[in-house]
Amino acid sequence: MRRSAEDARARVLEAARAEFAQYGINGARIDRIAKSAGASKERLYAYFGSKEVLFDEAIREGVREGTSSIPIDNDDLVAYAGRLYEHFLEHPDQVRMLAWMQLEEQCATAHVDAVVLLEQEKGEAVRRAQDAGTVDTRWNPRELLQLIHSVATFWAATLPVRGRTAGDRRADVEEAVRRIIGPAA
Repeated sequence: MRRSAEDARARVLEAARAEFAQYGINGARIDRIAKSAGASKERLYAYFGSKEVLFDEAIREGVREGTSSIPIDNDDLVAYAGRLYEHFLEHPDQVRMLAWMQLEEQCATAHVDAVVLLEQEKGEAVRRAQDAGTVDTRWNPRELLQLIHSVATFWAATLPVRGRTAGDRRADVEEAVRRIIGPAA
């Protein structure tokens, strides 16, 4: 693909992520996405084929962005959960996209792909932590990662509580994950 075509496709995808985060797949309008991206509807369909495919790609892109920008350093799942929480605070559109993904029946493909991507990139860190004895070995790595992800997104999506700072809430996320992953008694 030529550079200008790549740029146009990226603009469409960015506009689509904003539209889908706001309205979900059923409420999103292709004409608004095209207008926001400075592209024609025909070009948009040429790149993605359908609104459903565009939604799936927007979900995949969000997961790729999130998983690649937040590594699990030194197999530390607690610190990872804290950084994940902060990432979602800074990117509330991703939390909304994940919520739409769970609500919309058409999103099964994106959901499966997102889970596979998470497992591939982070599962080995969970297994190493289990081997080191810092994470309960009864956890399936994929399920544990989904649970950590859920804890972080829950707290990021929840309205602030009076008197509680983002730092307090990050500490809550980390403590919840610490208790979840703890080695078996």
